[in-house]
Amino acid sequence: MSDLFEEPSERTGGVESTSSESAEGPSFELSLRQLENAVEKLEAGDLALSDALRLFEEGLKASNLCRARLEEAKQKVELLLSKSDGEFRLREIDPGDDL
Repeated sequence: MSDLFEEPSERTGGVESTSSESAEGPSFELSLRQLENAVEKLEAGDLALSDALRLFEEGLKASNLCRARLEEAKQKVELLLSKSDGEFRLREIDPGDDL
């Protein structure tokens, strides 16, 4: 990513982890950290315009990756909800549902 984001060793306390990235891209957790970092730096308001625009674009990319990972997780949950007889079925979930 950009030099505006912290180095991996700073994010992970000095330990670099390759398990947070897959063939599909960064994990949800890594993307969320990148988004949070971008928001924090943008809110500080002490960036040059070009740096702020670049960071905003990277934040949007991280946000889109988070949204995609959440959608993937939602689909997996929907597929794994089972009936009482042990058969699996697809069931839409509503945020208000008691699971």
